Amino acid sequence: MTGCEAYQIEPLEKFETSLEKLIRKHYRKNERARDSFEELVNGYISQLRENPSSNSFSDDENFPKGTYRTDFKFRKIRFRAPGLDGAAKKCRFMYVVNETKRVVYLFWIYTHTEYPQRPSDDELRREFIGIQQEAEQEQV
Repeated sequence: MTGCEAYQIEPLEKFETSLEKLIRKHYRKNERARDSFEELVNGYISQLRENPSSNSFSDDENFPKGTYRTDFKFRKIRFRAPGLDGAAKKCRFMYVVNETKRVVYLFWIYTHTEYPQRPSDDELRREFIGIQQEAEQEQV
């Protein structure tokens, strides 16, 4: 180990359910592609433990209106989903980094079949409120 503390990974319930739905919808009949997809996602999660703010594999994402906080970074990984075609192959993995606490919140994963752009600000805001409330409770 390099002496640098790894980030803690906290999957949100929304991440877990969106991942399950994506796999069920797109990989139900293709086990090999599903395995490749899961390996790819797990690889990204491993990278997030070490350097979640790396511009080499993710980009800054705009915060939903009214949720910006200086201690958080909202990021998105764009990648091609193995074994899928059309809009389904355009996969997005959203996460939030709390640099102060060294925590990465796995936020949402989807394809452009489910959301041609991104989930609505209202949907995203609901998830952000949960993260922010958790952070505030830990400070008390």
